[in-house]
Amino acid sequence: MKTPSPARRVIRTVCPRNCYCTCGMLVTVEGMRVVAVEGDPENPATAGKVCLKGLSYVERQLHRDRLLKPLRRRKGGGFQEVSWDTALEEIASRLSRIRSEWGPAAVLYYEGSGSHGALGALAEAFWRPFGGPTRAHGDLCWPAGLEAARLTFGANLHNHPVLTRDSRFILVWGHNPAETNVHQWRLILEARERGAGLAVIDPRSTDTTDAADLHVQPVPGTDGALALGLGHVILEEGLEDRAFLEAHAWGFEAYRERVRAYPPAKVEAITGVPAEVIRTLARSYATVKPALLIAGFGLQRHSRAGQTIRAVCLLPALTGNLGVPGGGWQYANLASHCLRPPPNLPPEPVGPLRSFPTSRLGWSLLHLEDPPLRAAWIEKANPVSQHPSTARVLEGLRKLELLVVVDQFLTDTAREAHFVLPAKSLFEEEDLVTAYWHPYVQLRQKVVDPPGEVRTETEIWREMCLRFGFETGAFDVDPEERLRAMLPEGAEDRLEELRERPLILGGRGDVPWADGTFTTPSGKVEFTSEEAARLWGVDPVPDFPPLEEGAPGGPGEEFPLQLLTCKTRERIHSQFGNLSSIRQVERRRVLEMHPLDAAARGLGDGDRAKVRNERGSVELEVRLTPGLRPGVVHVIEGRSVPEDPWMNFLTSDGVTDMGWGATFYECRVEVEKA
Repeated sequence: MKTPSPARRVIRTVCPRNCYCTCGMLVTVEGMRVVAVEGDPENPATAGKVCLKGLSYVERQLHRDRLLKPLRRRKGGGFQEVSWDTALEEIASRLSRIRSEWGPAAVLYYEGSGSHGALGALAEAFWRPFGGPTRAHGDLCWPAGLEAARLTFGANLHNHPVLTRDSRFILVWGHNPAETNVHQWRLILEARERGAGLAVIDPRSTDTTDAADLHVQPVPGTDGALALGLGHVILEEGLEDRAFLEAHAWGFEAYRERVRAYPPAKVEAITGVPAEVIRTLARSYATVKPALLIAGFGLQRHSRAGQTIRAVCLLPALTGNLGVPGGGWQYANLASHCLRPPPNLPPEPVGPLRSFPTSRLGWSLLHLEDPPLRAAWIEKANPVSQHPSTARVLEGLRKLELLVVVDQFLTDTAREAHFVLPAKSLFEEEDLVTAYWHPYVQLRQKVVDPPGEVRTETEIWREMCLRFGFETGAFDVDPEERLRAMLPEGAEDRLEELRERPLILGGRGDVPWADGTFTTPSGKVEFTSEEAARLWGVDPVPDFPPLEEGAPGGPGEEFPLQLLTCKTRERIHSQFGNLSSIRQVERRRVLEMHPLDAAARGLGDGDRAKVRNERGSVELEVRLTPGLRPGVVHVIEGRSVPEDPWMNFLTSDGVTDMGWGATFYECRVEVEKA
């Protein structure tokens, strides 16, 4: 059904990108053209503001490079446009042959997080009767922290973000909300105006650290030791909340014994943070209440990630800051993840299904056997750009008999495909969107029809089912009734309310754990977790084992520098960087180096340098950055256009100690003149 097109109208919707905010937006449409995007003042989480990326949707929607027709690779190279029937018939024929010869596990279905929406689950209506393809498990972004917090508290929840205003002390750890969670930053600044103190732990200097009372710069990957050192000081000086611990702590004595082994002098030797700074931070955090600890995903992008987050997230319990407004632990709030799957999905295949850690995509494409991977279908993802070990990913994709990519643009991954199917934008299909920072479910209302010959993924999967003779009952329902059925039980009649405002449908409350109930095996905060030991083979008490790729050593070490590739306000990974409105204002991808590290290598500002390790090398321009910790080099992540550097040629495909995450920040390099 075509959307009516009066001359001018404003429609409420939501950004579905992989971002903390999921901003509420008001979209102005003239005819069938998006002409303006602004923040929705009725949205209680994002309060009428929208970021630069949100504003750029006006350009992105009808960008000259947007794909409008299916593409098929030519034998001699490049692509040609083909009809949907031609593309889908040939794809179905090849998939059917591969399934017949090798089995369904010879096909990889890879769905990333480039655009969120509950209707993505409709892909199961095809892949379940197909027999169950190979998939990836885990996540590139945050899973070690999710699992660590779940083991500790029983769930991933935190206070309603607006309660940040009530904090009197805020500790931001491994996070840069001034760039990557702008609405949280607004609330932090409001708390500052009310007198709250702010400490930031980050090896880099950022817009966030510039506003802090105290900026702590540890060696990357040593945060677990720093957390244990803070615990040591808090207990040594009697600053713990004894009443809370007596009522709500499990296995506390083993933790007390563990932190005794981390006095400030020892932690200084590990982290590079002066002992007196460790004491100052511990005292401020433990004595000024309520205190809020905000942890970022950067904390857990290395092989000891889960144990690190366990050590960090115990500090709010140690100081009695859980279950109180203005205090608490903030990493992920999954209160809105309460939706049900689409109705009429077919049953799951019987028997075990094959999967691999997502960070090991390249290795798996090359080395999985019985059966080997022969085909892949990739959507909402750009793994050639964003996965570690780019060389392996490219080699693995190029060996496939069939690669299908669904995307709006010809990304690095799409350029490797045999078929590229044009994807819808967020404005072109109605869907439900959850969040991981605030507790609201939102309705992504349809704004315009897809341009050209673009089809929604819902339509693509239905067409694939028809070509294989699979049932289409999951698709042959009224779209609104489908969305109603996906709302939580008892909330089916609230779809119309969602057209007017976001709703809290998860029923978790604004202050989790206020009643002192934790959904762990013990019913308490688990300072000692036998479940962690059983599931992941780690010490039941958080500890600090050295990183697999080592800690900084002497001058004879082959790769003495640690490479970080951090996020930025202008892009979400490889998205948005192709837009002129973004490129006019964004920072260039340069190699940030401390002047001491650069001078030791004969490098000056603006010089070309080669960054190398045993996995690869990249050349780019040097920028001297005094605010960076010596021994650390940094390049903004996210490759969108050919002139962006290929930084993931340097990163490894390691796996975190729990949660099956990626180890991007455990990356040792050397830098020399190019």
